[in-house]
Amino acid sequence: MKLFPRYLLLGLAMAGLLAAIGLSPTAGPPPLTAAPAVVAPLDRVPADGGLFAHFRAGDLWNHPAIAELRKAYPKELDKALSTIGKETGLRPEQIDSITFHFPKLPMGPGDEAVFVLQVTTKKPYAQDALLPGFRAKDAKAVDGVVHLREKMLLHLTSETQFTVLHETLLDEFKKGKAAAMDGVLADALKAARVGKHALMVALDPSQLPAEILTAAPAELQPFLPLLKSKSIMFQANLDKELTASVRFAQENEEKAVDAERAFNLLMKLADDGLTTATGDEKAKQELKDLMPALTELHKVVKKTQAKRDGTTVVAEATLPADPALAKPIAAVFLRPQTASARIKSQNNLKQIGLAMHNYHDIYGVLPAAAICDKKGKPLLSWRVAILPYVDQDELYKQFKLDEPWDSENNKKLIAKMPNLYALPYSEGKPGETNYRVFVGNGAVFDMVQGTKLTQITDGTSNTLFVFEATESSPWTKPGEIEFDPTKPTHKHFRFEKDTVCNILMGDGSVRSMSKMVTDDILKLVIQKDDGTPVPEIP
Repeated sequence: MKLFPRYLLLGLAMAGLLAAIGLSPTAGPPPLTAAPAVVAPLDRVPADGGLFAHFRAGDLWNHPAIAELRKAYPKELDKALSTIGKETGLRPEQIDSITFHFPKLPMGPGDEAVFVLQVTTKKPYAQDALLPGFRAKDAKAVDGVVHLREKMLLHLTSETQFTVLHETLLDEFKKGKAAAMDGVLADALKAARVGKHALMVALDPSQLPAEILTAAPAELQPFLPLLKSKSIMFQANLDKELTASVRFAQENEEKAVDAERAFNLLMKLADDGLTTATGDEKAKQELKDLMPALTELHKVVKKTQAKRDGTTVVAEATLPADPALAKPIAAVFLRPQTASARIKSQNNLKQIGLAMHNYHDIYGVLPAAAICDKKGKPLLSWRVAILPYVDQDELYKQFKLDEPWDSENNKKLIAKMPNLYALPYSEGKPGETNYRVFVGNGAVFDMVQGTKLTQITDGTSNTLFVFEATESSPWTKPGEIEFDPTKPTHKHFRFEKDTVCNILMGDGSVRSMSKMVTDDILKLVIQKDDGTPVPEIP
């Protein structure tokens, strides 16, 4: 699942975060020569498909709550818009709607890319500038089709509509309207066409992989009646209030009773979780800006109960469309100084940890701290070595692995540092990262040799892999921090807002370590095989 998440999340980001932001429309580029579309995006969705989502981004353009967010975060939004603009070649304020669908839900490797993503715009777009980061090398439009990477195509459907789809779906797409007008998704498609819902999502659960039901862990068993529904439909709208509803269609009333019970149990668990979160003093302090929104959400969860209407189970919820509640939530995504930066950094570390374990699966050892030449001279960082395992194969192939990090060829690649290596808390120096490791003297990493997981005798859950360092370094440079058990190590850890520092452990878990941690504990955590039990990390 390499390109699928990027396209889907990119589309949702453009619609949800950007088009809904409501910037003033600007004059569009010259129109395309392609003929106008005669088929509405929803009419191309087969009623017997696996899933579809339709988002009317343009309907939210000038909503008062969105307008307030634009005023509150102008600089942050401008930065976000610029980033999305570079990826898509499209001004996000042009987006009118986004329609996504799977003709069939993925059942095996490669199936996750067999989807259709249709975007309609308010103004004509420039076809040559569209999706520059996704196009195959030197790709040009032929009969209105541009080849993207990994068997994906860009169909220039009209001057105000373009489509990203898997190459195997092109012939069916060209036929126009979907052949299947009857199916599980038919009612949801009809509601999406005639209604004014900002978001409509529908799923045929019968197409889910069987193992989801047969191999579900015990804690998920009570909720399986929801996944055994004939269909699931979710719709939401933003007017004076944010309203949402979900419908579970069942085969008979007996199954409807089971689904009703499962949904209400889910709400009960959510209620318990929010009760704990909003009542915990530490959580109150860390999430104080979000507490008003969490408190309001808690009220909604308490009131949300599923009800049966024959063989259909329906649940509805309403939230105030209050900018005062939305602002701190928006800040989580837009301002790196908030708790969202910590969460993003944790996700970065988790991906790095997964990449290291995948590397170990292939080579039998973790990556060494550096890619070295035949004489053992460090040339490039471990961050370069794991690029193929963080969906950066193209970048990896551009490196000359037998040359140092600052050679004529490799030095140009510093500017191409993946976002994964950027610390979210601050801008930082271009091309530099704070995700670093300790090397030597019992630490997991050595500059020349890779370490086997079996050599970490203290246990991977007790041993440090990667951490947020105080000092940054060019991400390609093999300059890690030498571990000296006789010297202080606390100074090397970057404690965000002087409170916590995220660290990646050998088992792939990420912990937020308190600044109160002692140097003695840190040294035990850094060493992989000292044989001394590690006290609890604060």
